[in-house]
Amino acid sequence: MLTSSPAAGTFKPRHPGMLTVVTSDVPTAGFWEGTAAHPTGGFEYELARDLANRLGLKSVQIRIEQFNHVIDGDLGDGDLALDLITPTSQRKQNLDFSAAYLTDPPAVVVRSDTNIPDLATAQGVRWGAITSTTFVGDIRSLVDPNSPVRIYDQQADMLAALADGRIDAVLMDLPLAVAMADRSNGKLTVVAQLPVAEDIAAALPKGSGNRQAVDSAMRAFTATGIIDQLLKKWVGPAAANADKAIPLLHTTRR
Repeated sequence: MLTSSPAAGTFKPRHPGMLTVVTSDVPTAGFWEGTAAHPTGGFEYELARDLANRLGLKSVQIRIEQFNHVIDGDLGDGDLALDLITPTSQRKQNLDFSAAYLTDPPAVVVRSDTNIPDLATAQGVRWGAITSTTFVGDIRSLVDPNSPVRIYDQQADMLAALADGRIDAVLMDLPLAVAMADRSNGKLTVVAQLPVAEDIAAALPKGSGNRQAVDSAMRAFTATGIIDQLLKKWVGPAAANADKAIPLLHTTRR
């Protein structure tokens, strides 16, 4: 079935009448609430629902896949992935991307008893990151810590290591960092942001004929304020101005 978008392009779903969306972690605070089988909300889930509605599809189905598999181009039977994915030249070899639906800096998340006021302090703490994310390179190139970055396969494992003191700091996309801190019962805080902004976009299988329709939809969602509305509803009003409220960490990039 070919579904005509109200904007440019046509969309051919893998499963008739259904948008199949791939992501790596459900639940993820503010972005995917509930379970994959029974989602209850979240920024990216509601974005998927709005996208399905715009494309004339009746429902959204969620597929869970490891992040490193997704960026290698393995979306299984998914139509697209919504997983806070930053387009990079390397990833574009395996995937096609829509227009960005968010553009935000990476933010530093720590336990509430930890402070990172400057680069020297940042270099002296133990960092963690999820494998295959852009944050691995960001930490190594912009912070250049004294000890190796500890790599985790899953976000839950990384956050557990942060909570119990095996690591001291992690990077997350700013809206997710704000959501995680807000829902941590005071255990986590966002202490800094890095001086770079990274686009976040929907990822589609390489060569997908659906890219134009998804790209058009994302541009429309940004232009009409839907993205801002979803961000305020699911991540919180503070997320909209977090880039102005959170201190900048002066890094090795001058």
